[in-house]
Amino acid sequence: MLLRITLAIALLTAGFSAAGNNGLEPPTMRGYIRNMPALRLDKDFSDPSFSNLFHNRLNFRWNVSSGLSLVTEGRNRLFYNSMFRDYPHYGDIIGRDDGLMNLSWVWLSDGAWVGHSMIDRLYADWRVERWHIRVGRQRINWGINLVSNPNDLFNTYSFFDFDYPERPGSDAIRVQYYTGDLSRIQIAVSPARDSRDMVAASMFGTNIFGYDIQVVAGYYRHRLALGGGYAGNIGGAGIKSEFTWFRDIDEQSGTERSNIVASTGFDYMFSNGTFGAIEFLYNGGYNRRADDIFMITEPMRPDNIMFSKQAVTLSVQHPFSPLFQGRLAVMVLPDIEATFIMPGIDYSVTRDLDIEFVGQLFLGGKGTIIEEAGAGFFLALQYSF
Repeated sequence: MLLRITLAIALLTAGFSAAGNNGLEPPTMRGYIRNMPALRLDKDFSDPSFSNLFHNRLNFRWNVSSGLSLVTEGRNRLFYNSMFRDYPHYGDIIGRDDGLMNLSWVWLSDGAWVGHSMIDRLYADWRVERWHIRVGRQRINWGINLVSNPNDLFNTYSFFDFDYPERPGSDAIRVQYYTGDLSRIQIAVSPARDSRDMVAASMFGTNIFGYDIQVVAGYYRHRLALGGGYAGNIGGAGIKSEFTWFRDIDEQSGTERSNIVASTGFDYMFSNGTFGAIEFLYNGGYNRRADDIFMITEPMRPDNIMFSKQAVTLSVQHPFSPLFQGRLAVMVLPDIEATFIMPGIDYSVTRDLDIEFVGQLFLGGKGTIIEEAGAGFFLALQYSF
């Protein structure tokens, strides 16, 4: 069925609209419509091709009472790319849903056209006193750094996927208890169709001498996970660091049983409004096992979070005016001799209408997925409602 998310949320809104007439808070609908044409070049920066993405996101929320909310969010996407004629299984790849619930539909796959819809948030949220409980598809964000998050056991994302600011969700049950004003305990469980793929972990966070500190421990896809991180300030500059140690429960022949993934970042806000950040990554899980990543925008696992063993990312953004902003990110992957460059410009036409330009250039990385990525230049027009 075409655009199932649109119809499902519209029916929910109609069904709950009577709540407002009965003195309860009525449901709300937010979202955006985004169109993004692009020019793509191959790994030799030749053979130009054009593609287009029409993207519609819908966010539904109903505050049933002061402590209970119901949330459904999803996106509809219509792709045009001549490359799909050579990769007829592309629809199967983007339509894959590894969650306990299959909430993904490919409703069009015809030559250069692919249509896809997915619900990435579907949960009930309950808050009372010091307790916060959320059940369903949700985002569990335990990461600290801006680029690489080895503490994020439930929801890793791809830094290269700039068109997905909401980021993926997990089918999970999460319970938080606030032990104090600045400290809390979280326990989360994300079941899987195969029990070896489930994730279950706990996190304790607190603040000591102005530093936010957290400790993470749990089970990650048949591996033990133990890590932690902190965030604070030194001399006006922000500092963030996190690490996780992973160890196989069962020993595997020809594979190192344990590995560490760690990242550290520094950021600074200059007096003219320029924000700069640098982050260092050590990915001890690189080449630990063969991966099946087909697209560079696919999220990787926290125990093998990058396409290399080391990465250094420098990013800067500057507001030229309240409506116009420029930014640049450069990632260097020294052990595979690769570089990624991503310039960007944002301009707010009106309160609800925005224009964005993004360039992505992948250089080097012989024999890796980086080499095959080439370059892309994207122009997006977005209307929010």
